[in-house]
Amino acid sequence: MMMRKRGAAWNRAWRAVATACALATSTGFSAGLAAPADNLEAAAPTPAETRLRGDVAFLADDARDGRAPGTPGIEAAADYIANTFKDLGLKTAPAADGYFQSFSIGEPRLGTPLELALLGPADNKVEAKPRLDFSPLAIGVGGSLDQLPVVFVGYGITAHDPSKKLDYDDYAGLDVKGKVVLVIRREPRQNDDASPFDGKRNSDFATFRHKATNAYQHGAAGVLVVNDASEAKGGEERLLGFMNAGGDVNSPIPFVMIKRAIVDEMLAAAKEPSLTELEEQIDSDLKPRSRVVAGWKVAAKITVEREKIATKNVVGVLEGSGPRAQETIVIGAHYDHLGHGGMFSGSLAFLSHEIHNGADDNASGTSMVLEMARRLSRRPDPLPRRVVFIAFSGEEKGLLGSQYYVEHPLYPLASTVFMVNFDMVGRLNEKNELTVYGTGSAAGLESLVDVLGASAGFTIKKISSGLGPSDQQSFYLKNLPVLFAFTGTHTDYHRPSDDADRINYRGMARIADLGELLLLDLARRPKRLEFARATPKVAAAHGGTPTGDVGRVNITAYLGSIPDYDESTKGVKLSGVREGSPAEKGGLKGGDVVVGFGGKPVATIYDYTECLARHKPGETVDVAVMRGEKKFELKVTLGRKPNE
Repeated sequence: MMMRKRGAAWNRAWRAVATACALATSTGFSAGLAAPADNLEAAAPTPAETRLRGDVAFLADDARDGRAPGTPGIEAAADYIANTFKDLGLKTAPAADGYFQSFSIGEPRLGTPLELALLGPADNKVEAKPRLDFSPLAIGVGGSLDQLPVVFVGYGITAHDPSKKLDYDDYAGLDVKGKVVLVIRREPRQNDDASPFDGKRNSDFATFRHKATNAYQHGAAGVLVVNDASEAKGGEERLLGFMNAGGDVNSPIPFVMIKRAIVDEMLAAAKEPSLTELEEQIDSDLKPRSRVVAGWKVAAKITVEREKIATKNVVGVLEGSGPRAQETIVIGAHYDHLGHGGMFSGSLAFLSHEIHNGADDNASGTSMVLEMARRLSRRPDPLPRRVVFIAFSGEEKGLLGSQYYVEHPLYPLASTVFMVNFDMVGRLNEKNELTVYGTGSAAGLESLVDVLGASAGFTIKKISSGLGPSDQQSFYLKNLPVLFAFTGTHTDYHRPSDDADRINYRGMARIADLGELLLLDLARRPKRLEFARATPKVAAAHGGTPTGDVGRVNITAYLGSIPDYDESTKGVKLSGVREGSPAEKGGLKGGDVVVGFGGKPVATIYDYTECLARHKPGETVDVAVMRGEKKFELKVTLGRKPNE
């Protein structure tokens, strides 16, 4: 639906409504829309600031231990939120367990048996010991390798990048189908910054993701990865632990790290050069030295289990009154964070294991939901519509809590009229900049945001689409209008330094005033806003990923598909596609499962992104999808990202 334009008279009317609402807030919960800038520091804290400070202080305290799902810290946070809802007199949803909606998150762990034997010529046999001689990595799966041949494939890299004068393929001329590939960690010339790879910085081709996906797409049955020579220098060689390469499955084959001494023993028995010699040869001319390791086979039993971690959304209900009482508005924020961080938690201080308190991300948004619950529940006049307040878990792992809710709604989505999300609203800057996603998700919504924002003294940065890196996206993909408020990223994002003493509580109180007026309008308007799918610009996520063995894939082409990160599906299930995108034009639809891309098989999101990274804007690629029980072969012409 196209958004209708509003005239100056309508804008003036809304300014009057906004002013009247601000003056009429008589319960003592509103702090006033805007205070003169030169009085902000001198003024005493308002009641709203004090409440917000108290909530953030509890949620972002060291005692919450970073609020990672499955920990006592997040359970204490959930109880705090639930008790606040109870104290405010909010009701429980009929199908919930009190104030909780429970679900589970899969976490990998090693099981038994763990066995690895290398069977060589002349009855040579090496029985490797788990954790001492070999270490399965969680980026692979469990499975049996039944005396499969071994092929050395150098660094396991396929790199064709004319812009860097790269034309290198460790798999060229080799048949590795049904075999185990032996791969060196990182990449050639890794200490040379003049390398066509990225030298000390490591390119995308150095990543475990590339090695795992490349092996799978060449038909390998398993991967043995070995430390490069530089990693093994200066003492006892160390193997990575099970989770040290990440917890997400990269490709559906076993991925096992093994010690160099064992590999050198195999190579010597096969009358091949040592690992060090092979690395030096590759470095000398950037030509692969791949080969079958003659006479050697791998027999292994690797057990990887996906443990279910229990977590929960916290839900409180303020019932409406009147003919629209069965219509629902959702106010949400995620309350989980990164625990103690670590390399693959999402922390940008990925070598740190300090507590990540997540004061801005997202104790600030959770506190805003509690503040909205206080203000709306204590109004003397009942609201015409039901308001459901939800603190989501699992957002940092891929919007899992909000996805669970929209798939298992406690109130029908057909009668859910709007969703408002708060995520990272604690760092309002001196320019009073507030980013709002979803302003194009319903006709007239942009004008409403403009008027209320201007009245409150904010500079509103509008993003029309409801797609974006937080929980409103789950609702938007169900064709519901949404707004998502966000004060921007900062140097403390996803780091241990995101603490409560860095929050702008006065700014939060002002955002709460704006949020209250917005929610009163949404709850009181005679007709629900009709959903409109905005033409999106690609919005950057809150932050990045670490470099090194697990790096960020460099994608220049634009497809416009929206994966839902369902690990139970072999292939990549799509939640939807962006309107007007190459994906939509090529015939991809929400619910499709992508199983092939550009002639390569796709089993995981990592295979998918690796395939996309191989192609450039303007190229036409074959995309294989399962749509129910039927397989379709689609042709999609890739584009450029809309914001480029």
